Amino acid sequence: MEPLLSLWYKCGAADLFKGKPRFLPRHREEDGSVYEGVWDVILSDEGGAPSPRDRFIFKKAKDLEAEIYKTFLSPAKPYAPRLFGTCREGDDIFLLMEFVEGENLQRPTKRKLLLAVRALAAMQEEYWQNTALISSGLTFEKSFSSLKQRRQYLLSPLLERHFDEFLALYERLPRTLCHDDLLPFNLIVNGKEERAVLLDWEAGGILPYPVSFSRLIAHGREHYELFRMTKEQRAYTVEQYFAQFVSRRGISRREYLHALSYFVFAETCEWVFVGNKHGREDCPYFSRYLRAALQMARALERGELLF
Repeated sequence: MEPLLSLWYKCGAADLFKGKPRFLPRHREEDGSVYEGVWDVILSDEGGAPSPRDRFIFKKAKDLEAEIYKTFLSPAKPYAPRLFGTCREGDDIFLLMEFVEGENLQRPTKRKLLLAVRALAAMQEEYWQNTALISSGLTFEKSFSSLKQRRQYLLSPLLERHFDEFLALYERLPRTLCHDDLLPFNLIVNGKEERAVLLDWEAGGILPYPVSFSRLIAHGREHYELFRMTKEQRAYTVEQYFAQFVSRRGISRREYLHALSYFVFAETCEWVFVGNKHGREDCPYFSRYLRAALQMARALERGELLF
């Protein structure tokens, strides 16, 4: 029996779905490259066009993803792909998951952004200030330790000073469930179903509430090839996240915008850290992100907010 087909049976899929599956390499939407350890599964006939209910995602889980699904995303949540089954092969864990039809947010519209914000708000509302699950997934302590190490490679007193303010905020802000890598290609929007889902839960846990949202909006530019986002779209999304979620938690607009400014600044510092640690010549984004981080730090130094 083929290895993947054997895993399909181990996951209990044959008891849930009829038909012999075909496993196809999963291609990234952003550049067409193949995901390692991720497959599209199709149950329809070879020549037929599969419907969404005949398609699935089968993947080898990385790091914390299986734990996060078990702890936070089961039973099924509307803001994440449904998990149908898991199985183990040696040291590896495999997940059989719902295929969600739609588009990611690399080329957003206001409607897509609104649905994304609503999904994020529903998730964070459910786990707001949850203390029972603080040891599950990516813990605050591990996340905070990693950020403190990032600070060591900024190599600029101005950046270090404002990164220290970010770290102070990181320690004291309210916490909830956060996807720790919510870049625009890790969120799929299905306009027909009015649904958005967060994908690839390789890192996530009970963390300061701006973690997911700041990463989602920090890297888009009007003419950037990878992630597009106009100033108008960003302003709209910032306002919607406040209206749909933050304001309902008793946080003032000024407090929110102050925190968001520092979290987006910290996101920009990520590529400064990467370039300084691993070699600027090997980091194509270093110069652009260094300029942006310094510009943001100067604005924060003047007491200005970034939004």
